[in-house]
Amino acid sequence: MPFDVSADSGAPSTDRPRPQPVDRWLARLGTLVHVAWLPLAVVAVIVAGLELAGVAGWLPITVPSPSQIAAAFGLRTGDLLYHATPTIANALAGYGLALALALILGAIATSLKMLEKPIFNLGVMVDSIPIIALAPILIIWLKNGQEAKIAVAMLAAQFPLLVGSIQGFKAVDRHMAELFHVLSASPGQRLVKLALPSALPYLFAACKIAAPLAVLGALFGDWAGGDRGIGMMMVYAMFSFDAPVVWMTILFVCGMALAGYTVVAALEALVVRWDTGGKVGG
Repeated sequence: MPFDVSADSGAPSTDRPRPQPVDRWLARLGTLVHVAWLPLAVVAVIVAGLELAGVAGWLPITVPSPSQIAAAFGLRTGDLLYHATPTIANALAGYGLALALALILGAIATSLKMLEKPIFNLGVMVDSIPIIALAPILIIWLKNGQEAKIAVAMLAAQFPLLVGSIQGFKAVDRHMAELFHVLSASPGQRLVKLALPSALPYLFAACKIAAPLAVLGALFGDWAGGDRGIGMMMVYAMFSFDAPVVWMTILFVCGMALAGYTVVAALEALVVRWDTGGKVGG
């Protein structure tokens, strides 16, 4: 009988079981909990301290206690949803338009080198103008409608997306570019199959920055005009000296910005599954 080395050699196997999707998600969740527990603990301590200060009567009239803000959420849920719907829609529409415009301009800038600097300088010039100063001008040009508010949100989010698209499209690996040239790939194939995958890490980084900016732009659009929106609800509450509602709208806007960042980060974790290192992965 031949000697079976694999059965009784006692050598440890080098084959390790690959982590299952559930195990990967649990590992990511554990990492998230490990990173987030300290900030959450700090927030909990601040909330508890404010609540105790409110019970003791130490808070000024302009700073409501957390329980008062929570009560405002409960009492004004219908009004909050009524005003939040157009603001969220304007932020999403402006964000989408800014991303589409940035991709188009980024593709043009990297394809025609003579236009890269003018396009980038134009983005810098627009970004240097305070968005709260642009909002009234856009309201005058586009009338006091949803189009003007979408334009404000788009301009607020455009610059990081433009920078991310230009830098991303320029991050193509030189050897891969030569291979596509040898294979006589069309400009469209180079853009879709080479430049865009290389740009994804840069684009997602820019998208995470731009998501809160789009929310801020939509809020500025509400402030500039109209009768509906989170910004208008904030203004109404401010002039009626309703501090709990003012803080409620502030927290809601913060939640919108955080939600936008979180959604983009989750999409990045699902889409970008390779270590680029300046190279296109598959």
